[in-house]
Amino acid sequence: MNSTYKFLRTLTSPDDVVFKVSSAVNVAFETVERDTLSSLGYVSAEDVVSTKDFPPYNRSAVDGFAVKAEDVSDASTTNPVVLKIKGFMHTSDPPEKYVIGHGECVEVTTGAPLPIGADAVVMAEHARKVSEGEVEILKPVAMWDNVSLKGEDVKKDQVIVRKGEVIRPWHIGLLATLNIAKVKVYRKPVASVLGVGDELVPLGSDVNSGKIVSSTMYLVKAFLEELGVNVPYIEIVPDNLQVIRDKVAFYLSKVDFVFTTGGTSVGLKDFTVEAVKSLGPEVFIRGVAIKPGRPLAVAVINGKPVFMLSGYPVAAYTELLAIFEPIYYRLYGSRSPPKPKVKGKLVRRVYVEPGVRGYVRVRVFRRNGEVFVEPLITTGSGILSTLIVGNGILVVPEELEGYDEGDTVEVILTNPIIEEA
Repeated sequence: MNSTYKFLRTLTSPDDVVFKVSSAVNVAFETVERDTLSSLGYVSAEDVVSTKDFPPYNRSAVDGFAVKAEDVSDASTTNPVVLKIKGFMHTSDPPEKYVIGHGECVEVTTGAPLPIGADAVVMAEHARKVSEGEVEILKPVAMWDNVSLKGEDVKKDQVIVRKGEVIRPWHIGLLATLNIAKVKVYRKPVASVLGVGDELVPLGSDVNSGKIVSSTMYLVKAFLEELGVNVPYIEIVPDNLQVIRDKVAFYLSKVDFVFTTGGTSVGLKDFTVEAVKSLGPEVFIRGVAIKPGRPLAVAVINGKPVFMLSGYPVAAYTELLAIFEPIYYRLYGSRSPPKPKVKGKLVRRVYVEPGVRGYVRVRVFRRNGEVFVEPLITTGSGILSTLIVGNGILVVPEELEGYDEGDTVEVILTNPIIEEA
C-alpha cells in the first residue's frame, strides 16, 4: 500500500517495508554455544527439549503425612484414623527409603518424594501426633491430594525454549531445573550508529552556540542494546556527502546493521539519503507511512541494511519501533515479544490522516478505578520529553482516521499507569 506525502512521491506501508527489507537482507547469525547462565537475551538457535520428567517422581506439595488414601477415607475429628509412622522423609531422600502398607504412613516435608505405596498426603494441620510412632488423621483425602505428580512441571520431550525465541529469566530457571548447562543460540548482531550534522557534538562536550549534543544517536544506541544488538561503533560525521558515503561504506564492511540519524529531509545540507543511494543498493525505500517518522529511508547494500533515521529523537524512536524491531526478529525467524498493553477511555479525539499508521504519545492514568488515555499535545517529533511525561503509545492503524473522544482504545505501555486520586 502506498500513499502520497508532500515532497515524498510515495509512502510505503510499514508492513511492505518490513517484508521487502527482511527478504533482501543476507546477514548470517552464526550459531554459538553459551553457558545457560550467560544466555539471557540471546535468541535460541534450536528447540531446547527436556530429556526427563520434572519432578522425576511423585512428591509432596505440603508438610504432612504420606498415606494410602483408602486408609483415611472415613477419618474425622470425632472419629480419627490412627496410623503407624514408619519414619520421616526429606526432599533429599529417595522414594525407595520407605515402603508403606495399610495402616502405615510416613511424615514428609514439602517437596519430599512420596514413599512407595503412598498415593496422597494429609496436611500437617489435619493430623495430630499421639506419640513418636503414631498419628491421628482428622480429615480424609482423595487419591493424589496434596501431591505434585511426576512430570507435572515438565514432561520428557517437552519443548522448553523454541527456536527463534528470546531467552528470558524464566527459561533460565527451568533450564537450570533440568540441569541443562549449555544452550545453542545465535550470536548477537553488531551495529554502528552515525550521527550526521555539523551542529552535533559528543556527550560531555562543551556546548557552544550553534552546537547540540547528538542525543538521537545515543537514543538509537540504547534502543538497539536493549533489544540485544551490540553497538561498539558510534560516531558523529559532518554534513558532507562524500564523508557520509565513505563512513557508511566503511561500517558496512565491519557490522551487520548501519544506522544514521539526521540528514534525511530535503534541506540544502541533507546529504544522507543521497550518499547511501550512491552506494548502489539492491533495495532502496524512502518515505514510510508512519507518523512521526515519514522521511525514513532504508537501503540494503550487499545484503546488509542501512536505516536512515530522522534526526528528531521521537521520530527516530518510532521508526525503530515500527520498522527495525519487526525486521530484527523476522531475520531470526521469530516475532517481536508481546508488549504490555492496557485498554482505556480516550479523553480527547485523535486524528491521523488516512493511509498513515500513527504512533501517538499518550498519558495513561487511572482515576476512581477507571483507566483513561490522554493524547499529549506536541509541537513535533523533536519533543523527547513526551516519552517521559507520557507512559504509552497509541497505535492508529492505516485504515482509520483516528479515534473519537470516549472511544475505548488499546495502548502500548512504556511506563506504569499513573494513579490519580
